[in-house]
Amino acid sequence: DGVRSPNMTCQVIEDDVAFATVSGKALTVGAGVDGPTFSDGYWITLSAPPTADVIVSLGCADTSVFYTKQLLFTPDDWDRKYVAVNASLADPNILEGRTAMLTHSVASADAFFDGLAVSDVEIAVEFSVDSVPPPKLELVRFLDGGNGLDVLFDSPTNMIDGEWDIDCATLFEYAAQQFGADGTCAWTNSSALRVTFGAGAQIVPFDYVAATEKNAAWLKGGVLKNDLDGATLTSAAQYAEAQKPLHPVAPAVSITAPESVGVCDGVVLDARGATGGGSRALTYNWGVLTSWDAETDA
Repeated sequence: DGVRSPNMTCQVIEDDVAFATVSGKALTVGAGVDGPTFSDGYWITLSAPPTADVIVSLGCADTSVFYTKQLLFTPDDWDRKYVAVNASLADPNILEGRTAMLTHSVASADAFFDGLAVSDVEIAVEFSVDSVPPPKLELVRFLDGGNGLDVLFDSPTNMIDGEWDIDCATLFEYAAQQFGADGTCAWTNSSALRVTFGAGAQIVPFDYVAATEKNAAWLKGGVLKNDLDGATLTSAAQYAEAQKPLHPVAPAVSITAPESVGVCDGVVLDARGATGGGSRALTYNWGVLTSWDAETDA
């Protein structure tokens, strides 16, 4: 009892969580009688630099879909890589669309990345007069203050009806639960949307270790088109993980309390003036930072 152990120096070998995110999980490519008419693509992003090369191999059972077959991430060039996809008609005599699935497998000498699971990507092959694909979710990121989201699309949208303000429920599934009952959505330009949370918002930043449906924004299908005249194709239903803010603002703590109290008096600490909860209630843990006892210590 009371014996101190010798000091110990510890070295942290790896404090990052290894995972990979896919920027677009529902693609649309065009196919015509003479071959592909328009392509689409997406980004694969690693969460941290690997200690060895990471090879992502792609596969698709549809032999008429053409895509980047392999991606190489290195310790010096690891952030994100682009996958390009296009397709032709499976049968030139059948002028109709179809769907295909693109899968990923990961191999690396870095044990944290080897065998990592990466989301599949659904591909809609469309026989269409459109010359470009419909918009898809590119990025969803928390605002630095935690009180909303920036939602980016990979191309300009028609903004549905051209109005800058839009009912969140028109675009997103679970809008009331994710963004709060009185959350608001407004376009900042034709390819970017700002979500401001209302009270009771439940969406939280993406956490690979304990990922849930609350970690993502869910776009409704059949709503958005690109901004070109005569566009017919609409965005597929899809989701994007809500990324952590780039420069999060720390909560500002404000505590009101008396400067001194009597030995047998109670004390009330009031922290209602604290800010930085991002439209959510702050949780407080109170404790004592000294073992001094007024009754026994002079």
